[in-house]
Amino acid sequence: MSENKAMYVGIDLGTSTSSLAHVRPDGNPEIVPNADGERLTPSVVFFDRFEGVKLVGSAARNGGDQERTIRHIKKHMDDPAFFVEIDNEKWTPTEISALILSKLRKDCSKIIGPIEEAVLTVPANFNELARKATVTAGRLAGLRIQRIVNEPTAAALYYAHTQSVRGRVLVYDLGGGTLDITILEIDENNVDILLSEGARHLGGSDFDEILTDLFKQKYLEQNGRELILDAAQRRRLLAVCEETKKRLSKLSVVSEVIGNREHVPGEVELTRADFEEAIKRLLIRTIMLIEQALDTLALTPRDIDHVVLVGGSTRIPKVQELLTGKFGKPPLSCGNVDECVALGAALFARRARQVSEVCNRSYGTLAIIEDALTGIGKVRNSIVISKNTPLPCSMTQTYVTSEANEELIEVEITQGEDHDPRYVDIIGRITLRVPPGRPAGCAVTVTYSYDENQRVRARVYDEISGLHKDIAIEYEGPGVLNESEIERKSAYLKQVKIA
Repeated sequence: MSENKAMYVGIDLGTSTSSLAHVRPDGNPEIVPNADGERLTPSVVFFDRFEGVKLVGSAARNGGDQERTIRHIKKHMDDPAFFVEIDNEKWTPTEISALILSKLRKDCSKIIGPIEEAVLTVPANFNELARKATVTAGRLAGLRIQRIVNEPTAAALYYAHTQSVRGRVLVYDLGGGTLDITILEIDENNVDILLSEGARHLGGSDFDEILTDLFKQKYLEQNGRELILDAAQRRRLLAVCEETKKRLSKLSVVSEVIGNREHVPGEVELTRADFEEAIKRLLIRTIMLIEQALDTLALTPRDIDHVVLVGGSTRIPKVQELLTGKFGKPPLSCGNVDECVALGAALFARRARQVSEVCNRSYGTLAIIEDALTGIGKVRNSIVISKNTPLPCSMTQTYVTSEANEELIEVEITQGEDHDPRYVDIIGRITLRVPPGRPAGCAVTVTYSYDENQRVRARVYDEISGLHKDIAIEYEGPGVLNESEIERKSAYLKQVKIA
């Protein structure tokens, strides 16, 4: 394949905004604007009732009817039961995300040429279902997904490229929906991920919810009336709060004239101190996750050479103040903290540096494990590959059969860190048929392999018979489309009017 400027494309499919970047011939990445001239496309979809058009971006955000406006869909990518129903048609998070990706692909291809493949980014703490849903969204949008890369890793590549950041680096990625804390080492040619920790549902959209409640409280205090009288009013207020939050990062006091469903207008005055106090609990939680990440690696804040900021929510002054207090030095900002993930993803597509990732979750199997004190066996989650193991890796664990005359050995493949089976996901199964008449206690080895493309394979080997079975681990639970469904929905989405 000949090299051209459209080859190295990275896409940040974000909770609040999304963006696409490519690498110019001079080796530097740049954001490609959408058809509205915007570098960042709001991750919002509006379903027009008259012409059947699906508006994506700023036009969708300002569409008017909040009942037909979908925001923050990324927060539901790991929920197989979630869907929105509009005009008697059900839309999954994967399909709505595909509309956003289709908008980016269509608009940006007019500037840089045909876009057929891309690197997509995901939060470091996305589980297997959410990652697969993201890849499927790309396929529905007509993209070949070259790789998926964790958002903090992509951002670190951009910082290394533009600011020559080297040494041991902590990436503080606080975006619209998630928090990722990643510690890595960067030298001239390599980026080695040491650890990733994070929290789902901790980001700018959560701050918006808190700000909404704060507006409600202030409106009642200052006007003597209830502000939020129904769900539609709350959704409208959320849109106002997103903009107010941005203003509070620049101003110490803001004033909004807002009204309730009965159109009773009232002025609400809000200070930055009010906002910071309201979100204090969540911000402290982010610092606790930093401490947890440092403790896991037996590091102290002094061992970190640089703290770098990623995500629009890091513009909140209190965030930077807390990080400065924790590390004794101000964090680095590239300025375009909303864009550095897409820019880094484009560099990743170009393979600007060798990147060594870590396993984002633990992988194991359910096994009967005897309690050392009581001698009673209980089904527990036995971890084979631990979270944050450097990739690629291959780990083997040996188990024994529990009963005589077993003819089927079933291995349930789990994802999650907890030893309690109730708190992990079953993402696959292997069934191996073995010869009859065997005693209990026959050794069976389970091997999991995790490659740099974040693909996992499993192998079950019966040591007595020599029989074995290998599979690629693919989440096949509810909410995952099979190949025929992907082809059908992809063909359907090609007919959808997206603007």
